[in-house]
Amino acid sequence: MSFIEWLHRGKLPRELVGGKAASLSDMLAGGFAVPLGFAVTSEGYRSFEESTRLGEQLGEASRGLDPRDFAAVRAFSALACAAVADSELPGELRQEIAGAYDELVSLSGLASAVRSSAVSEDGAGASFAGLYESYLNVLGINDVLASVRMCYASLWSERAVRYRALKGGSVDGEAMAVVVMGLVPSETSGIAFTAHPVTGDRDRVVINSSFGLGEAIVSGRVTPDSFVVHKDSLALLEREIYEKQLAIYPHPDGGGTIERELDGPRAAEPSLSDDEAKAVARIALKVEQHFGSPQDVEWGMAAGQIYLLQSRPITTL
Repeated sequence: MSFIEWLHRGKLPRELVGGKAASLSDMLAGGFAVPLGFAVTSEGYRSFEESTRLGEQLGEASRGLDPRDFAAVRAFSALACAAVADSELPGELRQEIAGAYDELVSLSGLASAVRSSAVSEDGAGASFAGLYESYLNVLGINDVLASVRMCYASLWSERAVRYRALKGGSVDGEAMAVVVMGLVPSETSGIAFTAHPVTGDRDRVVINSSFGLGEAIVSGRVTPDSFVVHKDSLALLEREIYEKQLAIYPHPDGGGTIERELDGPRAAEPSLSDDEAKAVARIALKVEQHFGSPQDVEWGMAAGQIYLLQSRPITTL
């Protein structure tokens, strides 16, 4: 059994590669600009659980866990995360990831993003947005393998365990796939909602954007610029530019990221021109049409090219 599935080789099933990877492979099959990459399948995670016996142990430890008992969930989560993070990946799984990573480096360069892709993630009923870990500008196979293991550990974070339980799922019934993809060195990045995330208006595209990688927005470190575009006419209806005091970029001297302060004039500049905002809206609407429902689309722009990094259904409408 192979534990690797390449995203560009056809639309992949969610149960095998998780919600994020399934969406990315679907967009690639639809002709959208998505970075090359591969998924370490959910079977890889199950092999890890079986080889370490962690699946059995964590299943027993989580039985009867009350998600409303914060202290109990916190204690269980701390033990589970530490156990997963300290365990070795089985040899066959390591070898397959290493072979796929070597091929990816030959196609797209050394720097990668390693991103969690849980089986239940990004579904129509529950998004799990922000609960699982991602690692940016990962360089070299040792760091890739370590990042895969940390993605596995994030399956057992306190927030993730509680969210799964409150959504009616089994605490220990989830499986984690992982996406390893070429890193987009975004000059500007953001999120496009093809329905208004607050009012629910479906004739609006709302775009949040900031300089650098999207981590600054996801982590709440900056207040992003906001653009509202009319769906039919692509007229720019609203434009709010905020002072963005920092940006996150790939570290120039090695793996990981670096946070840089932006000076006054740069901080106050729009992170997108009006034409670029309309271009993002146009692509987001094509993604909505492709999936047949309003979408929350993560994107990054480098050298004038807009890349799609994730798309999930908007679950709050």
